[in-house]
Amino acid sequence: MAKRHINRPGDLESLFVRLEELVLANSGEDEFEEVFKLVIAKLWDESCGKGRRFYSHSNEATTHGAITCLLNEAGQAWPGVLGPPFEPALTPQHLQVCVDVLAQHRISDSSLEVMDNFFEFLVSKSAKGAKGQYFTPRHVVEFCVRMIKPDKGETVVDPACGSGGFLMHAFNYIRCHHDMSEQESAEYCKTKLWGFDIDSRAVRIAKALFMLTGGTSINAIRLNSLLRPDMAGLFALAGEGTEEPENGSSLTIEDVARSQLRHHKGFDVVLTNPPFAGEVRESHLLNGYVSSQGRLSVERDVLFIERCVQLLRPGGRMAIVLPHNKLGADAWGYVRKWLLQNTRVLAVVGLGRNTFLPHTHQKAEVLFLQKNEPRVRTVQEQPIFFGISERDGKNSKGQHMIRPGRGHLDSMWDRLDHDLEEMVEAYHTFSHVPSIDGGEQTWQSG
Repeated sequence: MAKRHINRPGDLESLFVRLEELVLANSGEDEFEEVFKLVIAKLWDESCGKGRRFYSHSNEATTHGAITCLLNEAGQAWPGVLGPPFEPALTPQHLQVCVDVLAQHRISDSSLEVMDNFFEFLVSKSAKGAKGQYFTPRHVVEFCVRMIKPDKGETVVDPACGSGGFLMHAFNYIRCHHDMSEQESAEYCKTKLWGFDIDSRAVRIAKALFMLTGGTSINAIRLNSLLRPDMAGLFALAGEGTEEPENGSSLTIEDVARSQLRHHKGFDVVLTNPPFAGEVRESHLLNGYVSSQGRLSVERDVLFIERCVQLLRPGGRMAIVLPHNKLGADAWGYVRKWLLQNTRVLAVVGLGRNTFLPHTHQKAEVLFLQKNEPRVRTVQEQPIFFGISERDGKNSKGQHMIRPGRGHLDSMWDRLDHDLEEMVEAYHTFSHVPSIDGGEQTWQSG
């Protein structure tokens, strides 16, 4: 028999696990949707300044009405976070029990990482791992951002954004290096940060996490990122649980960018961890990519590699997390050749075997590159930084390894025992050494 989690005071992680158990028990409802609604209602109650309304009222009907009111207000104030209908699907009796558990805690004061971990837990319970989609460990996300060093004036995109981790860390990096007012921060998120994902739940989580930063909205949009403008009309985004198109959507990332960004010629920075698993078999889609033409099927991440390069402007930079076989196996040599012909590979860093545990043992690398100018199509001799992480911040069970003297108030980057900070310093030293022709290497912007 599974051990029941205890709701320990001050321990929000145990609270969220307990909530998931309560919702799942005897309700028959989707635990993600119902726990998500409860958390959003609680967050809205704590932030809207209208007095405390999230608690167990004198009767179950009153409690149900109060939570429904909070959800309607949150749905209007935070568009795209909640899916209609804006009301609990739990019975009033079941809702009363769940509200009573959550009402005892204040969650808006918790760290963003705690909320992020909770949302990751919920989505993983929805069989996200079966699709090869795992939220990237946040110290790895921070590593990618620190290597790329996005600048305040640059557009940043993640075409497989999941919960928005790369975008969140890019935003925090910019705020740490620039003095930005609340209005400037909101404008930056509105015009510079772009996230796309085919998973509607992940998109809603990304929106919710950005709202927790102080009400900042983000461009997180659900669409099929592999769909290109020249394929419009061939595919439509299927709605969940149905083979019918959702609103007949064949929207592409370029469609969105060109409607919102003046003179858009590509994004400045791509930060992403595309799905590792799954094959693409649709012939029209395969024929739209150089890396899959003439093939009956190809692994999804191969198409994402080419797609991400397409999304960059010439000179734009990218960090992409890839399974080891794409950079090491003979079968994918043609993909690496295409990359060398179209980009300048800046760095390759091998991540530790435990990095994605407890979800998967998949060995992965992070590839850093810069897109060539259109006229450059030949492989040129160039220095590349290679690194291998020997301390990945986790043990063989996927549990976090904490540095001595660090606690839960420290960020994941500072708290975990990893060597990625040393890798960042070594790379930036390497990237400014004299080049082969005697000049200074200047590929790294920022």
